[in-house]
Amino acid sequence: MIVFESKHVLHWSIWVLTLAALLPGCLSKSRSEAPTVVILGAASTKDLLEEIAAAAQKTLDSPTKIEISTGPSHALAQQILSGAPADIYVSANRRWAQAIVDADLASESIHWLANSIVVIVPADSPLQIDRLEDLTSDQVKRVAIAGENVPAGIYSKQALTYYQLWQPLSDSGKIIRGHDVRSTLAYAERGEVDAAIVYATDARLTDSVRVIARFAPASHSPIVYPLVRMRSGSDASEQIYQFFQGSEAQEIAQRYGFQALAFDPEKE
Repeated sequence: MIVFESKHVLHWSIWVLTLAALLPGCLSKSRSEAPTVVILGAASTKDLLEEIAAAAQKTLDSPTKIEISTGPSHALAQQILSGAPADIYVSANRRWAQAIVDADLASESIHWLANSIVVIVPADSPLQIDRLEDLTSDQVKRVAIAGENVPAGIYSKQALTYYQLWQPLSDSGKIIRGHDVRSTLAYAERGEVDAAIVYATDARLTDSVRVIARFAPASHSPIVYPLVRMRSGSDASEQIYQFFQGSEAQEIAQRYGFQALAFDPEKE
């Protein structure tokens, strides 16, 4: 019995010593792993966010992994409100950003960028569509806009209503809804619709479509992109948030066709 206990103690001691030897290595590995900053952004900002984040990453004080996920602004906001991890959120309208602020999940929020919406047609379209009124002609069978809860879809309906085109297009069954503005753009790129309404910045991304009309700013709510930093954000997320407001980020945004609303030359 004494021999058994001695062996048990010996085995236990060996296990403890082994664990003690491994633990510092495990802790060291854990501590060495780069923190992750999660950015959730409107579909229309995908390319922009990727380029700005890459530039921001080079300025950080320590190695940091940046994860970017884009999609419909309202869907991303719902994910955040439901507890999904996020450090920075970029919405294509003020409503969903305000929902995050109202839920007391944001530490900071600014109006960051502005945009506009345009009517596009496939670049090789044989149809004579040169102005807004042509959308109601018999030759036009399908007009794509983003989903009804998606900011681009909301702005599009407002603009079409302003020009008294929404009811005729809706009643004739011509309206086709895209999941988000990028899928709406893809419909036109592939020639699956005769026309589509997208952001001006989206139309600049491809040679497969051409712009045939632009909506007056008065025809819809101001297209504003708030930049929101979550309360759970790390020091790295604060640095990235500040970088997004600096001159380098502004230059990138303008190259994509956005208009900068918040700019501080000291935040670079």
